Amino acid sequence: MKFWINSLLVVLLAAPAIYAKKSRKPTSVERPPQFVLLAFDGSKSNDFWKESIDFADTVKTHNEAKENLIRFTYFVNPVYYLDKSQKGSYQTPMLNKPVSCIGWEDDKSRIPLRVSLTNKAFLKGHEIGSHANAHCDQTGRDKNDPMYGNTWDANAWDSEFNQFNYIFFNIFSLNRLPEPKQYGPSGFAFKEENIVGFRAPLLAYTDGLWPTLQKHKFRYDTSKSSSPTYWPQKQNWGGWNFPLARIKIAGTNKTTLSMDFNWLVYHSAGASKPGLTDEERLRFKQQMLDSYNFYFKENYFGGRAPVHIGHHFSKWNGSAYWDAMKEFAQFVCDKPEVRCVTYTEYADWLDGLDQPTFDAYRAGQFDKLKDDNSIKSIAAPFLARVRLDQSDKAFEAVVDPKDVKMLKLTKGSVELQVNFKPQETTSVSKEDLIKQYGKGSTIFVRSVLLNKDRKPLDWSTYKVEGLGTVSEKISDPIENLANEPETVHAHAED
Repeated sequence: MKFWINSLLVVLLAAPAIYAKKSRKPTSVERPPQFVLLAFDGSKSNDFWKESIDFADTVKTHNEAKENLIRFTYFVNPVYYLDKSQKGSYQTPMLNKPVSCIGWEDDKSRIPLRVSLTNKAFLKGHEIGSHANAHCDQTGRDKNDPMYGNTWDANAWDSEFNQFNYIFFNIFSLNRLPEPKQYGPSGFAFKEENIVGFRAPLLAYTDGLWPTLQKHKFRYDTSKSSSPTYWPQKQNWGGWNFPLARIKIAGTNKTTLSMDFNWLVYHSAGASKPGLTDEERLRFKQQMLDSYNFYFKENYFGGRAPVHIGHHFSKWNGSAYWDAMKEFAQFVCDKPEVRCVTYTEYADWLDGLDQPTFDAYRAGQFDKLKDDNSIKSIAAPFLARVRLDQSDKAFEAVVDPKDVKMLKLTKGSVELQVNFKPQETTSVSKEDLIKQYGKGSTIFVRSVLLNKDRKPLDWSTYKVEGLGTVSEKISDPIENLANEPETVHAHAED
């Protein structure tokens, strides 16, 4: 009896410890803010400088600043501030001559206004970062790029960074313009040391970049890509890694980078769609907006990794992407606990964390915000896979044989397009194409999946070069490039 009582006491005394092991681990830190980083590459269009600055003045957020307005980061290219008659001031690394893959300013009378607008952005709290100069392929892998065969080492990157500062902060003297009355002689309201963030042109980085960023005392880089829920980490060179995200495309089983040019590649093969209808423009905008919102939802109600959105000074496809970005900012930036700030402000916040708190945030050891279902899911239904089959005589839009039954059940269909124009049948002969477009021409052929209402659900686009010749070449689906870095066309104004 005594043994039984003692055993019972042991069990009762141990019970709290047993149940404690089963209970939820208490949160170790308060929930972090949800940071949203909105940035632009480029800097040429004065109209877009004005429009983006004015828009930012209309959207509230929780950035701890007095005015509580959203703030952008602008990654600029000094070649846009340099008149083409003075391009000899720049010597492209490893080419030793002035080469810019995005051109120069061809009317220097526009330069003083561009400088003034850059200052206006900075004085309003926006950040000015570096997008380097020439915007060519620093990896040297692109056969169509003037940099082909020349992979930049640390010396080449160092030259590029030095020339960035030399051109940018000597704009008036290099362009032989009168010295400005304000902020002379450079004309800028900020100095070299204020530029601490970098995004590589084409996201084309090499090993030589990292020691160069360290040498020039940069605090972060945004040239990589990662998952949508990635928490930034310090890199060996001493700065933060702030990558773009590979996000889900609403209504599909595909992904793309969180950058407008990648959406342009996905929607219309890297250029604004000819004959774009208002219905198509709205559809493009809504698909991007739904995808951005879901990217935000994953983090806002989840682990609070930052949201990275990268756009350009361009209004492709009827401004569909710029309009989507504006609606996204209006929708999310003023939500509780959301801060739409510059990259440097975010880096400041990260640098202010002690290591245990940072580790707890990365591990998600905080109470998550309950999902209020204000943002819809973008889970994709099953989609039949479409492709383009070709022979020496014709092109044909087909569905994968495994998906034919599903296509019939969903009452879907397949459509063939040439240069984005629907064809009457799903097959077209090369003879007819040569008659219409000419032998040796370049065309785009697209296989499209339609729903029962004949609305496009998905597509695969192929670029055909040298039509009807022995050297005819057909690309892989262009949509596959939606997860790849931008091209020089990302700086084309629309």
